[in-house]
Amino acid sequence: METEEEKSKAQNPSAIDLAKLPLEEPEEGVFSVYSNLVNLDWTLYDIRLRFGELLQVPNEDNPTWENQHGILLEKAAIRLPWHQAKLLRNMLDHVLRNYEEANGELKPITLPASGPAPTL
Repeated sequence: METEEEKSKAQNPSAIDLAKLPLEEPEEGVFSVYSNLVNLDWTLYDIRLRFGELLQVPNEDNPTWENQHGILLEKAAIRLPWHQAKLLRNMLDHVLRNYEEANGELKPITLPASGPAPTL
């Protein structure tokens, strides 16, 4: 009797079990970046996820703690075909549901007001 996995492979011989493929890292290492902001755009063929970091930087004319402004520093862009984007959505949905079951619902966050300037 044929297992479900064998039936699936017979129906779709190009199916690859990614869990069984060896995972290799390039000699120069894997690119890793921090992002606290994500945006996206798309074409007929793919979706581009744009990752950035919202930062406070000092004003050039008067670089002090009090004279700062916000910038969005774009860090990376990842392009995915639509099918991979859908798989990513499903994976994120699954892991977020599990996280919230264990830790409670993620709610929108707010930034507290700034405190007094540091003094010595």
